[in-house]
Parts: sequence; C-alpha cells; structure tokens
Amino acid sequence: MPDRILLTGGTGFFGRRIADSLRGQGHTVVTPGRPDFNLMDPDSTRRTLEQVKPDTVVHSAAHYGGLGICVAEPIEIFQRNVIMGVNLLDAASKVGVKKFMTIGSACSYAGAVNGDMKESDAWSGPLHPSVEAYGFTKKVMEVGMRAYQRGCGMIAQMPIVTNLYGEHDVFGEYRSHVAAALIKKFADAVIEKKKQVVCWGTGAPVREFIYVGDAAEGVARLLASGHNEPLNLGTGIGTTIKELSEIVARLTRFEGEIVWDTSKPDGVMRKVLDVSKMAEVLDWRPPTSLEAGLAKTVKWYMENKAEADARA
Repeated sequence: MPDRILLTGGTGFFGRRIADSLRGQGHTVVTPGRPDFNLMDPDSTRRTLEQVKPDTVVHSAAHYGGLGICVAEPIEIFQRNVIMGVNLLDAASKVGVKKFMTIGSACSYAGAVNGDMKESDAWSGPLHPSVEAYGFTKKVMEVGMRAYQRGCGMIAQMPIVTNLYGEHDVFGEYRSHVAAALIKKFADAVIEKKKQVVCWGTGAPVREFIYVGDAAEGVARLLASGHNEPLNLGTGIGTTIKELSEIVARLTRFEGEIVWDTSKPDGVMRKVLDVSKMAEVLDWRPPTSLEAGLAKTVKWYMENKAEADARA
C-alpha cells in the first residue's frame, strides 16, 4: 500500500534519486527543505512533521564528503549528523510515524575487517580513524532506531550503502567522493592539455562502487521488504583506486601520465561489502556495471560542467 513519505535531503545527489524510485513505487514523497525545515532545530523539525503527517520517514540528509572533509571537519561532521538524526527520530516518534529509515554507510564498519564486510561485522572493532566521526554517527542512528523501535514500535530500517557515484554528484576535491573527484581531475586535465594527473595515495586501496540510480532502487526495495535489520547495499565487487583512475582516464580521453602522491593518505586498504543477504532479502542485484555507470556520469558532468563546478 502506498505511503506518504517525508524524505530528508530529497533534492541532493542521492536523495533526488531515492525520491524518483519511491514515487515509481506509487508513494507520495514530500521533500521539505530549509529555511522552513531545519533539522538542527528540534522545534522546526517537529513542526514540519506535524504539517506533513508522514507514514514513513526516510532520512537521507547528511553533512558528509570524501576523505578530505572527513579529516578536516570531524567536529562538524559528528555534531551536525548526530543532532539532525536525533531531532528527526524524536519528532517522528511524537507524531506517530510508523516506519523510519536512515541511510547508513560502509564507513560505519570496523577499520580492520578481514575479507568482505558482513552485517555481523558491524560492531567487531574500532572504525578507521580517517572516517571515524562520520561512521560513528551511523552507529548512533542504528542504536537510536532500535531504541525507538522498542520504546514506541516505530519500525526501523537501515541500508548500509557503499561508495556512490553518478549524475548530480559533488565534483569539487574538498567534498567529493573518489569517483567524482577523479572525473573532475581528469576532465580538467584534458581541457587544460596537461600531460600529467596527480592522484592521492598509492592507488592500491580496494573500494566498491554502486551507481546512484541502482542504490536508490535498492533503498526503495528495502522499504517495501519490511526487513528491519541493517542490510548491506552494494555490488560486492572490489576495484582498486588505480583501476578506477584508469577507467576514468579512458572515458575522459586523457592520454597523459598518472602519478601517485604517496604523501597523501590511502584510508582503509579494503572496503567491500558482502551482499549475499541483500540478494536474498531483496531478490535483486544492481544492474549497472562500473564502466557503464561511469560513462553516464562522465557524459553528464561534461554536459553540465560549469554548473557542477560552481556547486563544488
């Protein structure tokens, strides 16, 4: 049965695609924003939920970014994300919301997990220092949702999402994730006729990437499933940063040299999700290959480069 859904961050990179997928399932999706809806203000948060009267809340809004912002702004990342999440959880419980979903992150996994990360690894050790502040806010929300589920019966759901990429991403180096940062770096090098592109770290870390449209489809499927434990949402396919860089170089038609600045951090050496439970619960796997998704992203970026760079 279609729900009335309040979606936070509904005009952002991931949120806009979640909104499309949920509307495709027949739901009514409301995406309020600032200044009227300020998640840092508990009164504003509750007032908006009282006006919207949602059956379900999907919390996609976040203060986030790639490795650069995680290292530079740990206080802001921790404070803003915890306050927003707690305000929203509390307001949802007070207005009778039946279901609450928070978008989780693979950053919440322990930094020293051996092999692909299973849901059962979630509390197996400390987070990697480079993403601890952001990753731990997702753990706060996991515990908070369980508390409200026990205390007032509000059903809790949490997709643990791997690295996203796609159209409408943030492409500036400071806030961008690795795929978007590389696309901008190589595209700029082609335009400026540079013979060399310098990339962070060694290129050896292994990461997993999911096209944003596929991830949004996974979120919508999880919402419909009723599964109320954290669930990995990814491809289960690992790619080194070096391999990713070479694909992006080819798609942007960069023909120069790629140089690795080993004075910059690599972060966690391997971060790939075990998606066997996802395939079982959702009866689904993401259909878009990395090369196909990156080709779509590069095309969009080149066609909208001035606007995308201005947002960075």
